[in-house]
Amino acid sequence: MNTKRNGKISMVLQSISIIPLLFFGFLIMAIAYHQCTKTIHAEIEISLHNTIHNVQQLFDVAYPGDYKLMGETAFQLYKGDFDITDNYELIDKVKQDTELDITLFFDNTRILTTICDTEGRRIIGSAAPDIVTAQVLRKGETHFYTNTMINGQKYFSYYAPLYNQNNSIVGMFAVLKPGDSVAAAINKSMYPFLIADLLVMLLIAVCNYLYTRNFASAITKINRFLADVSGGNLNSELDNSVLRRNDEFGDIGRSAINMQHSLRRMIEQDTLTELFNRRSAHRKLQNILPKANMPGEAFSLCIADIDFFKKVNDTYGHDCGDIVLKKVADTLREHMYSCGFAVRWGGEEFLLVFDHMSACEAYDSLEALLNKIRALEIPYNDEILHVTMTFGLADGQTTDLQELLKIADDNLYQGKTAGRNQIVY
Repeated sequence: MNTKRNGKISMVLQSISIIPLLFFGFLIMAIAYHQCTKTIHAEIEISLHNTIHNVQQLFDVAYPGDYKLMGETAFQLYKGDFDITDNYELIDKVKQDTELDITLFFDNTRILTTICDTEGRRIIGSAAPDIVTAQVLRKGETHFYTNTMINGQKYFSYYAPLYNQNNSIVGMFAVLKPGDSVAAAINKSMYPFLIADLLVMLLIAVCNYLYTRNFASAITKINRFLADVSGGNLNSELDNSVLRRNDEFGDIGRSAINMQHSLRRMIEQDTLTELFNRRSAHRKLQNILPKANMPGEAFSLCIADIDFFKKVNDTYGHDCGDIVLKKVADTLREHMYSCGFAVRWGGEEFLLVFDHMSACEAYDSLEALLNKIRALEIPYNDEILHVTMTFGLADGQTTDLQELLKIADDNLYQGKTAGRNQIVY
């Protein structure tokens, strides 16, 4: 009898302890699942928000100018002077680095996208969902959506309005993450909790606390890193504890590092003058040179040098030299805005590229520019400094860039030996 009674008591005690334990364990699991989902959703929103901001910056750097429809079809989209209708190189690179899909809408129509149907065709020409059109395109709001359906597949998406320089909304950017991968990430993150829950409630509580704190720490570190990168600090370093992780946070951290590397490679602006740098100039010239010999096309380039710039540095110091460089660069940028672009070629040398302008037209433009340079008043301490420049112009009648640069450089040298402050062509 006692044995049986003890057995029954044991079973009752076990039942009394197991039932609340299971109930509380399921409650903990429910709370943990909700918190994990909320945390991952918040992290995804942060990741998508920073990605869309970086993609917009990439487009502005790679293709300066406003978005506009041109050509014979409704889907021939230009950004500045660049036809980007079928140019998928940039968004495909971002997808490769981040595993996120990118879509560009003009108005509410998909023009560029990395999303493909089952046959591998890009889903272009379709319209954005009505709610997205109303909230983002019409009201100019940014929105994060957790249930965007595209071609029968669920996505987590972040939409942002697309502005031209006059602050008019002309379209939208969207960054999307497949819902299946998010669900898989959430389920995978819950496995340690489930195993711990089956062992003991205390272990569940401890693991839940440690794991949640670990999640929050990883998210904070990733968020801080992405904020630094989006703020322009491309030398920021992500905490190694995130990179050592073997979960989705580690994957996101490594994707963020890959994006940072891509940004460092693609952002090609001179830090001091904010002009295009030499590498960027070579890339842009590769797009212009093939048209050099086409009928009706014109192209010229010029290498310019600030006269006696070393004397400025030697007399007033490098801080003054930097001020002179910035002031000259501002003048070059303003002058070249409507006829081409300006590049800091190195030191006090600049490259001016006249797209759609013959050498004669470029010469006239340079005369006006030289007068602007001569008229510059550059205040430094209690003095007003004046500078002049020498320009070597070359007619773009060849696709050999090195030959063009040599002609321009030889003309520049001739101008400098002939007294400076002039244009040689």
